[in-house]
Amino acid sequence: MDAAVEELAALELAALDDHDLLAGGVVDGVAEARAGARRWARLVELHRRREAEARARGAVARQGTLTPRAETVTEVSALWGLAEQRVRHELNVALFLVQYFPEAWALCQAGQLDCYRASVVADQVRHAVSDPVQIRVLAARLTDFLRRHLSATHGVAGLPPVVGCTPKQLRNKLSYEIKRVRSADAEERHRQAYADRGVRTAELEDGMAHLGITATVDQVRLAEHRLTHAARQLRSQGDQRTMAQLRSDLALDLLTGRGAGVPTPAYARPVINLTVPIQTVMGLADEPGVLSGGTPVPAGLARAIAADPDSTWYRMLTDPAGQMVELSTTSYRPTATIWRHVTAQWVACFEPSCDAPATQAELDHRIRWPEGETRTGNLWPGCKRGHTAKHTPGFSIEQAPDGSFALRTRAGFTHPITPPAQPVSEVWPDLPQGAQPIQFCATELVEALTDIRDRRDQEIAQDDELAWEHGTLLASLIA
Repeated sequence: MDAAVEELAALELAALDDHDLLAGGVVDGVAEARAGARRWARLVELHRRREAEARARGAVARQGTLTPRAETVTEVSALWGLAEQRVRHELNVALFLVQYFPEAWALCQAGQLDCYRASVVADQVRHAVSDPVQIRVLAARLTDFLRRHLSATHGVAGLPPVVGCTPKQLRNKLSYEIKRVRSADAEERHRQAYADRGVRTAELEDGMAHLGITATVDQVRLAEHRLTHAARQLRSQGDQRTMAQLRSDLALDLLTGRGAGVPTPAYARPVINLTVPIQTVMGLADEPGVLSGGTPVPAGLARAIAADPDSTWYRMLTDPAGQMVELSTTSYRPTATIWRHVTAQWVACFEPSCDAPATQAELDHRIRWPEGETRTGNLWPGCKRGHTAKHTPGFSIEQAPDGSFALRTRAGFTHPITPPAQPVSEVWPDLPQGAQPIQFCATELVEALTDIRDRRDQEIAQDDELAWEHGTLLASLIA
């Protein structure tokens, strides 16, 4: 950190303008991230020394001798005033990053990635993937993701760009990539999770209790949306209960049989977008899909949603670069087709730090109508806060010469706005040389899906038989 940065951090807060006041918070965050990473590095170094001593003593440890990890935890927890469980967790996270995610570890040491997000990376990966090859594939993909989210918006000289994605965006990316590398067992894990669904209750203080229902994410979203729409309808009729109170009361009215007076919402079929490669729907690939808001879902659930008779699917056309073909209308209000296109393209609110699902947001003109046309290239979804902020004095949407947009805040910071990457797959059947590209009508697609599923079920049955025979043979050999 150079002298200018230190001088900025030392100034009295009252003497700072809005820009420097908030930029100083970034300086503090970088200093905190560096301090946390240095503490992790001390843990790693102490553990390395204890491991070297253990190797020097020989492969077999003396009775009563602490392991290198246990000795590190014992040594540190009392001195630093931390619980043993926390020290062990921090050591495990640091060791994992050093071994498998060196680029993320380097970002931590530079203060560009804070310890909380680094822990999210290590915990989510090491508890889900054990294959070193798969972990290194994840590390490469995550490095690209972190680099894309490095932001120098703070504008402080001498301060490096920092990772600006939200924890939820990071978790969604990790979950999506984990599903990609573990596609071979994704179906079994989803089946097991679905088999473990249930209802759980917990008694709280003051005579209250909590009721939780575990189901597939699409069904839970549909239930939550319907409760919200019904609650809004009651509010519009003058009901004085809050939205949270209404959702709770309506859910219990339905479950306890008091649902006769529950209104049917204006949108009885709420919309939850699922973007998924056509190869996954056809059963040719197992790439995961993405729900509005960025939540990844496994390929099996995506296919189940596709097969649901209540689902409505739309094909979004793309150009050779993978961008959706633009649609437009001469009116202010977007057409239903344009709405579907924009919410599928953006997934969530346009504001970089907002994870609100696009299907629950309002469509907003980037350039005010009628100067800005009602076309997909001039529309994005905005939550109530993001939409309001855009029109608040001091805030504005700026367009760069290359056509990209950014949100400029009252304090003088500029945050780039870009739509998220879409789930894609390059898996297609091998075609004879010179064969024409595959084209499907709706009937052919349904027939192909049915045939593929029948073949897959048959192959699974054959694999189970082989596995059983192999297991029986091993048992007989052991006996």
